[in-house]
Amino acid sequence: HLPPRSATGWKVGWAIGPPHLIRAVTSIQQWCNFSSPTPNQDAIALSLETASRDPYQSHPTYYSFLRSTYLHKRNLLLDVLRGANMTPIVPDGAFFVVAETSRVDFPWDRTERTESLPAGCAEMPRDWALCRWLTKEVGVTAIPPSAFYGVERVGLAKNLLRFAFCKSDESILEAGRRFERYFG
Repeated sequence: HLPPRSATGWKVGWAIGPPHLIRAVTSIQQWCNFSSPTPNQDAIALSLETASRDPYQSHPTYYSFLRSTYLHKRNLLLDVLRGANMTPIVPDGAFFVVAETSRVDFPWDRTERTESLPAGCAEMPRDWALCRWLTKEVGVTAIPPSAFYGVERVGLAKNLLRFAFCKSDESILEAGRRFERYFG
């Protein structure tokens, strides 16, 4: 469990209305998320100062606690991925691990189509197919790195998957149990 200071940028919302109003909302939505009211900015600044100065739990600062917590979670995920016959690329930062998956055998249906498939792809990319298969058959979800690539570079990620470790230890360990049950 991480304290309330740990939050990512949320850009979630929806609107229903006549097209002329929706266009107006859409045109400003991207920018109003970054225009925080002054009291919020002051509160965030105070929180950042406190986090870097005051002890937190058994750590000298909140940031030390955060680093230790995420290092622990990263290492748990590294072990899980290795146990699933994947080779993790160990990051120094972030809360994702990219894993090399060429030793993972699965039934790849290149003809499968989905609305979210990268535009211009003639066939289902391997990383997409493996993510879909892992989610449906193993119960573990990853992110296909090629989702971030231009169509001409999609093949570069064919043997890579991106896994998040900003989860509870129990969720990471459960992924390990599911991999173990499936891949034995």
